[in-house]
Amino acid sequence: MNDTETLSPVLPDAIEEATRRLLSKACERDIAFATAESCTGGMLASMLTDVQGVAHSFDRGFVTYSEAAKTDLLGVPAALIAEKGAVSREVALAMAEGALARSDANIALAITGFADSGDEPGLVHFACARAGRKTAHREEHFGPIGRGATRIECMRVAVEMMTEML
Repeated sequence: MNDTETLSPVLPDAIEEATRRLLSKACERDIAFATAESCTGGMLASMLTDVQGVAHSFDRGFVTYSEAAKTDLLGVPAALIAEKGAVSREVALAMAEGALARSDANIALAITGFADSGDEPGLVHFACARAGRKTAHREEHFGPIGRGATRIECMRVAVEMMTEML
């Protein structure tokens, strides 16, 4: 990767290598990914398109930072967000399933959380959906490590979950 044109300067080598392996395996299996991101603001989509030669396994990304965007773009019921909160297991699952339904991807990964503020800084919910399988959920408590560090940790977890769903 050309460091001046990618996220490479801020990502740990282990995350970059895991991303390369994930995308290579996806290409071998003709698998495409979609993302539904809130607190990471599209960082996962950017990372998945940075790897030259295998980025074609990425179909599309939804950056749904607001509650309205989650509803409009992913079909997350407004009542679910009102009842459970935008940062919740239920909303993460709905985001992943919505991204899968609204894309040509085989696997969709969703991230919603409090990167550095909110009720619990560093609380992030992840969900990974694949047709014909149970949607996986993971809850992480990164603590008050800051917005950038939380987002980087989110990249690590996202790649792990997508790899497991392959």
